[in-house]
This record gives sequence, C-alpha cells and structure tokens, in this order.
Amino acid sequence: MPFFSVILPVYNREKFIAKAVDSVLNQTYTDFELILVDDASTDNTAQIIQSYHDSRIRYVKNDINIERCNSRNRGIAMARGTYICFLDSDDYHLPHHLQTLYSHILERQNPTALFFTNSWNLYNNELQERPCPDITRYNVFEYIGLYTFNPQRMCIHSSIIQQFVFDPAVYVCEDLDLAARIATQYPVLQIQERTTVYVHHAESFTGGDSRKAFKELENYKRIFAKPELCRRFPVVTKCKLLSMCYFHIAQYCNTHRELACMYSAIIRSFVLYPPGYNGKTNKILLVLFLYNIPLLGTLFQKIFGNKK
Repeated sequence: MPFFSVILPVYNREKFIAKAVDSVLNQTYTDFELILVDDASTDNTAQIIQSYHDSRIRYVKNDINIERCNSRNRGIAMARGTYICFLDSDDYHLPHHLQTLYSHILERQNPTALFFTNSWNLYNNELQERPCPDITRYNVFEYIGLYTFNPQRMCIHSSIIQQFVFDPAVYVCEDLDLAARIATQYPVLQIQERTTVYVHHAESFTGGDSRKAFKELENYKRIFAKPELCRRFPVVTKCKLLSMCYFHIAQYCNTHRELACMYSAIIRSFVLYPPGYNGKTNKILLVLFLYNIPLLGTLFQKIFGNKK
C-alpha cells in the first residue's frame, strides 16, 4: 500500500501531460502511486500516457467526458494511499514535493488533516512567487476565500477525502469548496515550502476562458449558499470575491458592448466592496462608467485622454 496516491485528471493535454507525469515519477520520495484519469481525450494524450512503463502508474479512461470533479472522484475511489495528493495536467510538481509532505506528516505524527504547500507561478518561462501568506494570521475561511489553494497543493488524509469528495455541481472554484467543507471538521495545515508550479498559458481556464468571471460568480454564490458554509465565510470576504467577479464582468461587457450589463456590474462591484477588491478597481470602473455615457462619453474621453 503506497503512502501517497497522486491523482491526475487529464483531458486533451498532449502538449503538457508528459511534463506533469515526469514531475511525479521523478519525485525524490518514491512510495506513491500515480492515478491518471483520462476524461475521454480525443488527441494524443492516451498514447503519450501509455508510452510510460512504470508499475506505479494506474491509468483509466472515461467512456465519455465527465469533467474534472467527477474524474478526480473516480481517482479517489481507486486510491490506496494513506494520503491523497493531486496534480493538474498542465502543471507540475517540483522533485521535493512528496518528500516535503512526508517529512511534515511524520513530524506531526500522521494527523488526520488537510495539508497544503506553497507554490510558484510560471509566466512566460519565468518563475514568480505566488502570494501565500501565513494561514495562522487569518480566519481559516477568510484565507481559503482570499488565497485559495488549488488541489495540486493539497495533501489530504484518505479518510477525509473519502468523506469530502469533489462536488460536481461546483464546476469552478471546486478547490475553494472542497477545502472549506473539510475545514468545517478537520485541521487545515500549511507547509511553507514552495513545492509545485502553476503554469499560466493561453489554453488554461485562467488565461483562456473569456467568461471566467461569470462562471466564478455562479459558483461562488452556490458555495456560499451551502448550509454547512453559509455562515462560515466572513461577510467581507464574500463581498470582496463577488465584487471581483462583477469587476471583471464589467470589463467583459464593455468589450462586447453590452452596456446595460456593464453598468449593472459596475454598480454591483462598487456597492459590494467600495474600496475595490484589490484597491485599484474604482478608477477603472469610473472610467468605464464615464466613457460609455451616451453623447457625453466621447467628451469625457477627450478630456481625460488629454490629461494622460
């Protein structure tokens, strides 16, 4: 029985999957199994995976595309490890990821808990530190909301993840949802080492989905309405996240000339969190508001444009 099970769902990632798989197989700690759940890929993903000959790999392919939450849950059902880890198919772990987790787990005497490590962002082949403040300085639900750690940073005792599987109804922000539900009953423990890398690219959800803000808004509302979570998140945290969504929706609607939607989103973003979710949004929202006023918008553009 391996100490770790690493679950890696994948769909049409022929450009990235080899690096993700290699990053797991090249771990300095070797007592693990890698469960690859292919979500009915139609490119060469399956062929690339099947070219590996390593007894630690377990590969299954879904008959139809069932999305990543269901794919992860299929991997969870197969897992034999004491602790369950994850990896997204376009990201990768650093070689010390599992060893770091193992050392901290032993140091804390194998707790029934959710661990998470800190991480890097990769932009244009340049590693940048991802903001990962100390969780002990925050309310745990405030932290999960504002500094959500995605599944590849998580390491969860198998008894917990079997109880708290991913909710397929939360198809975006599922990492926030899972961590928050676990936090209602179990410790959430941070490991300060940066052990994994988010890869930012045009095909990712973060970089390639123009309606990302709409989907996040829908799923934030769904999460905050859950009976076990509705009173857990601080009101300010919820308002800040919803304000962020409306800010990006306003920008989307401006680009697509959906002015009624844009004005509604501007007002909602400001009313929900007047300081601006990152302290810089109000000027942008004001410019959007003024520049699109019928007849006067062109005048405002000339006035303010000349001052730049």
